[in-house]
Amino acid sequence: MEPLQPTDPPQVGNYLLLGRLGGGGMGQVFLGRSPGGRPVAVKVVHAALAVDPDFRRRFGLEIEAARRVGGFYTAPVVDADPDGDPPWLVTAYVPGPSLHDAVVRSGPFAVDTVRSLGAGLAEGLAAIHACGLVHRDLKPANVILADDGPRVIDFGIARALGGSELTQTGAMVGTPGFMSPEQAMGEAEIGPPSDVFSLGSVLAFAASGQGPFGGGSVAGIVYRIVAGQADLTGVPAELRDLVEACLATDPARRPTLDELTAGLVGGHVSTDMFTAGWLPAAVPGLATVANEAATVVVPPHDRTRPETVPDARSAAPTERIPPPVAPTERISPSPGPGRRRFLLGAAGLVGAAAAGAGAWALLRDDGSGGAKTHGDSPGSTPPPGTVKWRVATAGTVLASPKPAGDLVYAASNDGTLYAFGAKDGGERWTFRTGAALGSAPAVVGGTVYLGSDDKNLYAVNAADGKQRWVFPTGGIVHSPAFAGGLVFAGSADGALYAVDADGRQRWRTVIGNDTHHAVVAGETVYVGSSDTNLYALDAASGAKKWVAPTGGAVSGFPVVDRGVVYFTSTDGVLYAVEAAAGKPLWKFAGVGAKAGPVSAGGSVYIGGGTKLFALDAGTGAQRAVFDAGGDVGAPTVAGAVAYVGSSDQFLYAVDTATMQARWKYQASGAVQTPATGVDAVYFGTADNTFTAVRL
Repeated sequence: MEPLQPTDPPQVGNYLLLGRLGGGGMGQVFLGRSPGGRPVAVKVVHAALAVDPDFRRRFGLEIEAARRVGGFYTAPVVDADPDGDPPWLVTAYVPGPSLHDAVVRSGPFAVDTVRSLGAGLAEGLAAIHACGLVHRDLKPANVILADDGPRVIDFGIARALGGSELTQTGAMVGTPGFMSPEQAMGEAEIGPPSDVFSLGSVLAFAASGQGPFGGGSVAGIVYRIVAGQADLTGVPAELRDLVEACLATDPARRPTLDELTAGLVGGHVSTDMFTAGWLPAAVPGLATVANEAATVVVPPHDRTRPETVPDARSAAPTERIPPPVAPTERISPSPGPGRRRFLLGAAGLVGAAAAGAGAWALLRDDGSGGAKTHGDSPGSTPPPGTVKWRVATAGTVLASPKPAGDLVYAASNDGTLYAFGAKDGGERWTFRTGAALGSAPAVVGGTVYLGSDDKNLYAVNAADGKQRWVFPTGGIVHSPAFAGGLVFAGSADGALYAVDADGRQRWRTVIGNDTHHAVVAGETVYVGSSDTNLYALDAASGAKKWVAPTGGAVSGFPVVDRGVVYFTSTDGVLYAVEAAAGKPLWKFAGVGAKAGPVSAGGSVYIGGGTKLFALDAGTGAQRAVFDAGGDVGAPTVAGAVAYVGSSDQFLYAVDTATMQARWKYQASGAVQTPATGVDAVYFGTADNTFTAVRL
C-alpha cells in the first residue's frame, strides 16, 4: 500500500480512507475503514468515466447484481453509490496477498495446493454465475489468498467498464494472457465458459509460475490465445489434462465448474481443505502482515499517514487492450455491379482425396454457380483443408487479410478494401482509395487503418466502411501498426509517422529511403527502410534508439518475440537482433526478401525459394525444411500448423513438428500471404479470388 496523495479525498461516503491499494481501468482502490472499524476496500471511479451517464447506468446495474453474490470464496460488495461524485463502491477487505504476488515471491504452488485453490475459485465463480454475472477479468491479481481460503475479487466491474466512452470504439477490457478467445475476438455474448478458460490460465500460473500464453507484445499474446497455443510445459502432469480442458478454444468443450471441481478434488471438498497450512510456508507470512496492517487506526487529524503499511492485495490494474475486434453490427451484403460470387458453404463442399496421407486437394468451382460435393453426409463436419467459401474480388489481395470478430478485412491491389462475413463470405461493404493497396490493414477498436499508394493513411469505420479521416504523407504508405492510441505508418518519403486515433500527427521522423512496414512492441516501434537498415524508435517521441544495418533493403514485416527482432532483407538474409539494443544475434541466408518471418514455439518459420524453413529461434540453426512445388511466401502459424501459399497455386498446411504437409488446397492462381481466424485460413490468389479454407 502507498500513502494517500494530497489530491485524494480523506473520506468517501462513511468510509475513512487510510491509503492506496492500487489502481485499475475503473479507478483508484483505497484501504478504508467502516464506521464500525472494519477494514474495507474502497473503489473510486476515474473522473473520465464519472462524466459518462451510460457508464453510471451500467455501473449501477452491475453493482446491484454484484450485491447478490454470496458464498465463502468471494469478497462481497457491501456498499456503493453509482450516483456519487465520483461514483464508488465498497467491498469486504480480504487480508492476504494476491495470487500473483504470492507466486512471484514464493514460487509455483504444489499440486495439492493448486487443487485446493482451484476448488475454492470454482465455487466462488459458481456463486457469481448464479447471480447472472460473468467475471470477465479473472486473473492472479484478482485472487486474494487468505489464511482460510482464496477469494475472488472485482467481479461485476468489467462489463460496466466495457461499454464506456473510453471503450465504446471496440477496445476491450481484460488482461492479456488470462482472457478467453471469445473475449479476444470481441464476441458480443460472453458466458460462464469464458471464466472457466480464465480459471485454467490462473491455475497454470499457480502451478508453473507463468501464464500459459507467454509474454511479449499484446498482439502476440492474443494471437496465441485465439490460435490455441498454450504452453503448459511447467504444469505438473497430474494437472495438465484438467488445465488443457479449461483452455479449449471452443467454449462448448470446456468443463463446467462442477466437472472441474470433481476433477480437482475427486468430487468432494474436504472439510480441512483450507485449514492452517494450506498455503506454502512463505505465503502465510504475507497474510499475517496484511492482517496486522488492516487493524491500523489512524487519528482523525492525520488521516493521510497510516502507521502501518499493509502488503495486502496487489490490485493490479485491469489492462485495456485494443484486440483484433470488429463491431457486431451486420450490414446486408450488396455485391457490386458486375461482380461474380462463388459461395461454397457447408452444404456445398468441394473435396477430393489428394495424393499423400492426410492431404486434401480441393477442386475448383466449374463456374456454374453450383458447388460440387464429395461424400459428405448431412450434418457431418467437413475436414480441414476443405473450402468454406470463395468470392471474386476486383483485384488481387496481396497482403495479409485481417480476420476480426465476425468480419474479414482484405485489401486489394486495385485500391479496394473489402469487409467479408467470416461465416459466409458475404460482402458487407467496400471502401475505395485512389490507388493500389499493397498495405495490410490494421483493425483496432472499431477502426480499420490502411496505407495506400495514393500517399494517404486512411481510417475507416470497421462497421460500415465509412471514412473517418485521411492523413496525407509524401509517399506510398505501407502497412500501419497501432499501439498506445497512436497509428504508426512508414512512407516512401522516408519518414515514419505517428498519428493520433483522430487523424492528427503526433510526430514524424525521417529515417531513410522508403520506410516500410512498422511493428510495435512495448515502448518501441521497429521499422525497416530501403536504406538497408532496421530502425528502433521511441514510440512516444519518435527518437531513434538504435540502427541495425543489413546488406539490402529491409522491406518485409519484422516480428518481435521474447526480446528478439527477426527481419529479412533483399540480400536474402534473415536477421535476429536484440530488441533492446539491436545487437546482432544470428543470421540465416537463403530466404525471401518479403517473406516475413513467424516466431512460434521456440522456432522461426521463414520462406525462401520453394522452401519453408523451421529454424531454432535462439541460434538460427535449421531444424527442418518443407519443400513446396513453387516459390513460397510469408507463412502464418496457428497451433501446430504453418500455413503457406505458393506460386504453384497451392495453400499448404505444414505440421510444425514434422515439417510435412497435413493437407494442401488447390487454388486457381498463385496463393498470396494467408491469415488465420478462429476456424479458417483466409488468402487471396492471383486470379482475383479471395478464399476461406477450414482449419
